[in-house]
Amino acid sequence: MDILRITKQDRQWYEIIMWWEVRRIPFNIIMYFIGLASFYIGYVTILLLYLIIGLMLNVGYAFCWVVELLIIKRQNGTVRMKYPKIAFFSYLAISTSVVFGFAFFLFL
Repeated sequence: MDILRITKQDRQWYEIIMWWEVRRIPFNIIMYFIGLASFYIGYVTILLLYLIIGLMLNVGYAFCWVVELLIIKRQNGTVRMKYPKIAFFSYLAISTSVVFGFAFFLFL
């Protein structure tokens, strides 16, 4: 089952937001385990730092659907169909880099 699949090309604004918000749950679960691994790899004892990073990454996650509503929705069909999947994985990779980057920075 492909949870990133989009079933129709012309989605309403509420469908776009719902698509992103439903996938926020797996994003947060993945980031939880990445944060946990980072916590133990870097042996960082500043739990508040991870809570702030998690909050900021969730705020950044919301910009993915904001960009889709403001910019991507006006593009042609192939861009509209490809953007969510590419943006989700890209943001997941960026978020992972940020979390491990902080652990690495604090480890030094």
